[in-house]
Amino acid sequence: MFVLVKLVFAVLSAYLIYLTIRRQCNKYLAFVIVAVWLRFLLSAFHNITYDPLIAGFSINALASIGIAGVGVLLLPANYFKLKKLAPIYAFLAVILVSGLMNREVVGLINVLVKWVFFLVIAGGLFLAIRSTGKDLALKKFLVVFFMPVGLQIMSILLGEVKATEADGSASYIGGYNHEAAFSMIIAAFVLTVGLLSPTVVRFRVALFALGCILLVLVNYRTSILAILPMTAIFLFTSLESRIPQKQKPVFFIFALGGLGIGFLLLSYSMQERFADVFVFLSSWQDLLKAPMYYTEKEKDIFSARVFIWAQYIHAFVNADWINQLIGMGPESWNGVFKKYAHNTYVSYLYEYGFLGLGAFVFAVCRFLILAFRCADRHFAWLLFSSMVGFLIMNLATMPLWNIEGLILYAILLGSALAPLPVSSVTRTPHFSGQSEAAEPEGKLTQHAPSGHSQTK
Repeated sequence: MFVLVKLVFAVLSAYLIYLTIRRQCNKYLAFVIVAVWLRFLLSAFHNITYDPLIAGFSINALASIGIAGVGVLLLPANYFKLKKLAPIYAFLAVILVSGLMNREVVGLINVLVKWVFFLVIAGGLFLAIRSTGKDLALKKFLVVFFMPVGLQIMSILLGEVKATEADGSASYIGGYNHEAAFSMIIAAFVLTVGLLSPTVVRFRVALFALGCILLVLVNYRTSILAILPMTAIFLFTSLESRIPQKQKPVFFIFALGGLGIGFLLLSYSMQERFADVFVFLSSWQDLLKAPMYYTEKEKDIFSARVFIWAQYIHAFVNADWINQLIGMGPESWNGVFKKYAHNTYVSYLYEYGFLGLGAFVFAVCRFLILAFRCADRHFAWLLFSSMVGFLIMNLATMPLWNIEGLILYAILLGSALAPLPVSSVTRTPHFSGQSEAAEPEGKLTQHAPSGHSQTK
């Protein structure tokens, strides 16, 4: 029966996509909207789209390759020359070297396609924001979440639930395949709503609250933790804007106390789901040991994640120096371990070595700085906290291994690339087809964020 619900929402979402892209929508924004919607649509019908179809590739895989290829052809060359993308290119260079030296050709191709997919989605959103402004672009982009959000609500109403944990807890994921990937879709919805200016969307606070509730019902702990920084900043800025200037010092004190109480209440209300997290945090030094020394009880901590990390780290420590430097190769864990690492940093250490992990950490730190330097301070804090939350998510799962997670991070990066930094807020860039050599930021067109001036 739920398949019929999916079909209805597929048709409705396709119609909404058509209405959205035919009005005030440039080709870059239209590309991003269609690409992300297509991914969410195909993933909803995983019983069909996940099975190999041609030369071992599934419909989902073929669609991802096609989107990456179209994006490369559509986006201007100046985008790929942006100096701000250099840290990503350095990381990809290490992946390329690791893949070739370890002869992990299949894994190398899979990983590179995913990162090209990421770059074109981030680039399309970046160019859309530069052309139309942040608020109009993100407001139109919200249409891609109609189907997954609608399906999750229907799964709650119709009792379409997936049992996920040994403790009997359940996940409402709208008929999608796995709660991890679906939680990233809902997290992306929450963060996109949060990044909008307060007056752009009616019932913005209600939509944000709805997204948080839906994410809790997905029942994936890591994603819940990931939106906490953004949620705290969202609530703070929403309330702070309504407080008179002379009363703000008192408000700051009460806000900090309120956030602390809220965190304690959340911890208490979900203590069974997060009990393992506190166990790990309180005794992590006792868990840093070779996997053969783990007791059966310790193997179950944090849904066996700590034991999995120990296996990867133990194998890495006992590898030769060249593999410690460049890793074992892209997706080399497949066939060696039963499960993926459930931790991006541990996985990258194993796959790409010290060089790869170092390049990745440098890249994400540079993007954190980029987000924090946005001229609109409220937007800067929201974007910065969103990126912090995403990095927290990577501690206990691997969003960058999933296309849905790459889409989430592409939304954040595209939003961070587009606005002016604080140091350039009085400068008015203009469009030029020249290369970035003539202009540090590539002279890609820039508009002030909706509702804000470029000058102070």
